[in-house]
Amino acid sequence: MNEIRFIKDLSWNGQIMARGRENGRNPLFIRQGDLDGACAVYSLMMMLMIHRKINRRELEDRKAAKNNTDGGYNSYMRLQDQFLGGLKGLYKDGYYFRQLAEELHSCFKDKATAAVIDDVFGKRADSKEKQGIAQAIMKTLQNGYPVEIGFSRRRGCGHAVVAVGYTTTRTSLRLFCLDPGFDISKIGFWNSIIDIHCFEPSSAIYSDLYYTPDGNCSRVTVDEILTIND
Repeated sequence: MNEIRFIKDLSWNGQIMARGRENGRNPLFIRQGDLDGACAVYSLMMMLMIHRKINRRELEDRKAAKNNTDGGYNSYMRLQDQFLGGLKGLYKDGYYFRQLAEELHSCFKDKATAAVIDDVFGKRADSKEKQGIAQAIMKTLQNGYPVEIGFSRRRGCGHAVVAVGYTTTRTSLRLFCLDPGFDISKIGFWNSIIDIHCFEPSSAIYSDLYYTPDGNCSRVTVDEILTIND
């Protein structure tokens, strides 16, 4: 049986928790509706908490964001204004991941926080590019850090989730993900699974599988990832 490997600094105390910036603990999972944004933004905020760039209270509370500075217009306030107005973060054709990366840098410019984007739009499962992005995901998770995953469905709409663990099967890299579009179990560390079909020949584009907690499975293609450099 292949083991499941999870990133570092996750814990459970009635819900999934991540280590905070001052070594406290943050409730990690954010469901769409908890804040004001779309799927790629919710996923990015979970990424930032895991990387200890921001605490949950600084996302939810304007006063807490302001207090964690000298009283000026700081990174956390910029983050709220830039991302949590409900207008950004819809995932489509790669534009928003790159926009998220640029705007993240502008928010944290004094703290050298940068996001790295890799994309494989329209690539078939057996392409070198698709296999390369699967290896990049696995390497980042092995190093203890999450990966924001962007994928598209056959009908053209896209979605974004956060991969926090993985295992391998005979044909696929299996990712255990936090999906802001669904609730999470009180005893769970993930609420969706993506199988990236990358370990056997396949000429299909929509060869990956996306499993959701309502029991559905749909064909998708993972076509973009975002990682954060500390």
